[in-house]
Amino acid sequence: MYLTNLQKLVQYHWLNCGKSKIHYKHLFNPLSKYTILTLLLAFTIFLPSTFAQDYTRWDLPEGAKLRIGKGSVQNITFSPDGSQLFVESSIGIWTYDAHTGVELDFIAESPSNFLGFRPDTKTFIHKDSDNTVTVRDFSDGKIKITLQGNTEDIRSFSCSPDGKTLASTSDNEIHLWDLTTGEKKATLLGHTNWIRPIAFSPDGATLASAGSDSTLRLWDVATASLKTILSEYEHDVRELVFSPDGNTLVSARNTIVVWDVNTREKINTIKTPSLYEIAISPDGNTIASGGFDGLFLWDIDTGTLKAELGGHLSGIRSIAFSPDGTIIACGGGDELFLWDTESYARKMALSGHTTAIYSMALNPDGSTLAIANREKIRLWDPTTAEFKTLLYVQDWSFNSSLDYSPDGNTLACQSGTWTLLWDVARGTHIATLSGYGGVRSNTSYGFASIVFSPDGQFLVGGHNYNTAVHLWSAGRTHTAAFIGHTDGIISVDLSYDARILASGSNDRTVRLWYVATATQINTLNGHTDRVHCVKFNPDATIVASGSKDKTIILWDVSTGERITTLTGHTDSVNTIAFSLTGNTIVSGAGWDDNQIRLWDVSTGKLKTTLTGHTSGVKEVIFSPDGSTLVSGGMDGMVLLWDFTSIIGTDIEVSQHAVDANRDGVVDLQDLIYVASQFGQSGVDNDADVNEDGVVNIEDILLVAAALEDGNAAPSRYSRYIEVLTAAQVQQWISQARQIHYNSLALKKGIAVLEQLLDLLTPKETVLLPNFPNPFNPETWIPYQLASSADVTLDIYSANGHLVRTLKLGHQHAGIYQNRTRAVYWDGKNKLGELVASGIYFYTMSAGEFTATRRMVILK
Repeated sequence: MYLTNLQKLVQYHWLNCGKSKIHYKHLFNPLSKYTILTLLLAFTIFLPSTFAQDYTRWDLPEGAKLRIGKGSVQNITFSPDGSQLFVESSIGIWTYDAHTGVELDFIAESPSNFLGFRPDTKTFIHKDSDNTVTVRDFSDGKIKITLQGNTEDIRSFSCSPDGKTLASTSDNEIHLWDLTTGEKKATLLGHTNWIRPIAFSPDGATLASAGSDSTLRLWDVATASLKTILSEYEHDVRELVFSPDGNTLVSARNTIVVWDVNTREKINTIKTPSLYEIAISPDGNTIASGGFDGLFLWDIDTGTLKAELGGHLSGIRSIAFSPDGTIIACGGGDELFLWDTESYARKMALSGHTTAIYSMALNPDGSTLAIANREKIRLWDPTTAEFKTLLYVQDWSFNSSLDYSPDGNTLACQSGTWTLLWDVARGTHIATLSGYGGVRSNTSYGFASIVFSPDGQFLVGGHNYNTAVHLWSAGRTHTAAFIGHTDGIISVDLSYDARILASGSNDRTVRLWYVATATQINTLNGHTDRVHCVKFNPDATIVASGSKDKTIILWDVSTGERITTLTGHTDSVNTIAFSLTGNTIVSGAGWDDNQIRLWDVSTGKLKTTLTGHTSGVKEVIFSPDGSTLVSGGMDGMVLLWDFTSIIGTDIEVSQHAVDANRDGVVDLQDLIYVASQFGQSGVDNDADVNEDGVVNIEDILLVAAALEDGNAAPSRYSRYIEVLTAAQVQQWISQARQIHYNSLALKKGIAVLEQLLDLLTPKETVLLPNFPNPFNPETWIPYQLASSADVTLDIYSANGHLVRTLKLGHQHAGIYQNRTRAVYWDGKNKLGELVASGIYFYTMSAGEFTATRRMVILK
């Protein structure tokens, strides 16, 4: 867990050279000093270009292969010599070179466990899951001291400047601990309500405390007695800081108050903009204060403003002066800046810190991951964790849902009450969509959901401020509102073919709708609290819903019946995703549940859990090839998990299994047979090739994959080609592409279907000779379409009079040659009368194509 910088550097270069994993105990054997020196010299050459990226793989949880985001900035500390900067974030502790900003080290650690550094920054205070408090070595995490006594209720703490005494608060008590032995030294009593901040004086002789009882007190540490009540009217103090000489104490909430410790009088009061954190310069002359309005520097004696350092958008949660006073480090959320105290110029910004994740989306080819925080959307490369661009910034909005169009050119965002479309390549705003219909909801949790149809022709979305789900055709024009929910919409999803819409609401129901007519199919009742997420499985036979009631329910789409209920989460279920085979469902939950759970869909049993986030998981999605699971947490971190190694998804089936019709040969007839049984379930169904209980696209792909072998290749089946249609095969491919299987067999199946589609799709549109010709009294007129079009056939007599018009409507690209697909004419005119013998002409119109041929009727 705790690797040296050299080890991390070696690990990075070794792994990125494609080598097998090495054991550090061998690499760093004392007998290998020459090897180490050689590695140091060689790697130093590459340091500038590679070292900065290495941190994305440091201290990863088991099963994860990459980290995006360093978490939100919580607290900042300089090392005593000022050379290093320690940043406590929502995911762990980052160490930076204070002069260059280069990442030096990272330790994954929950903020609830890491209580803070001792002054030497070589050791830190840690609270274990069993509430035991220990002092640990920062370099290797080994325990040096364990506090003896009840440490369960520790709220806050302060370490004496010499590092020998720890003061901790517990309700209205202050406890003093000896950090050399771990024994409790004393308990300070006097506050009548729970205590907020505490602070040691520079000499460690005095402890200041502020309680919610509105008193500000000074304690004698040596005698464990009250020195004085500095004030009985300081309400809700948030921060306490002593000046370096110990003669001045500064307290802060919304107002900064400067106290003379010796006279117990107020020196001055400073009214500031929003305030969260304060710090005093090493020379004792300057107070730095920060909040949502930026960083302000004040003269400690006069209370006058010396400088305002702008540029902070996320608000300041921590401020630290370097030991020599030349640098101020401050940050909060996703910002971490270093300022020069003389020129007031910003020296550098340390990038990579991120706030809570609200939504994520991967573009169709998996090359760009869009991550939405509260006010910002960032685009990242998910393979390298390199930041690409900041697409969108808006103050105090909730970017609560993202989705890419199928071509990857447009990103839709549900931001606050707005639905926004962005040109991804240009990074520009395209449109803001408005919705109509429904009733405004009384709830305002900031939840919303938006999703493109698989063909990109429309967009559906909902927001919890409105009871309707809205549909925009062509991604722009409001076309329909799905009315029926009685409270706000939180989540929507579309089936793979975009026929059915599922919606989850604050009204505790899941509703299914026909998209074409915007009519409700079913209302699924079963949750006892609002429904946070809904998701179809790959073949849309199951819809899953996750709720604030901490459960996941799997529903049968055709019947609306509950299949099973998954229980185990300890907080609201925020997100669910089906694996690309549909065999596994992945879920994440709220603040108090940081585990990702993987469930077996067929049995409802828990397969395994993934632990890596330090707080709740907001969203889980799969990469296009299904091999990677991406999770975004409220801790501001995105983890990419090696799903293939965690679960394993490749499928092996026997030759007997793919011979679905049991005729001893694997050919197109097996594919047709499986397609004819599509959607059926039952263990005795031979069309269920992989025996997972349902005939779905996976079975079609497995049979298609077998066609590639030997004489079964699709190109050898031209004489049977009219049995299938291009539209049917295209539908299979579209469904499979939406699922993005990572199994080799299933990938092969998709490739074979693409070959088959090529055979079924003519290169040009052609009108063919009718058969039989001459005929009496009926004939068939074959044709081929290179692209989909509206097809009309007009029949004329020899003198040019229109005899009959046959409107075929919109036809997909394909071959229309046999009697089941070609145009049929019964030899009658538009009045239903048999026409006379003679020569006739037929003209086909298909889009811009027009062609005419001759035919003969003989009686």
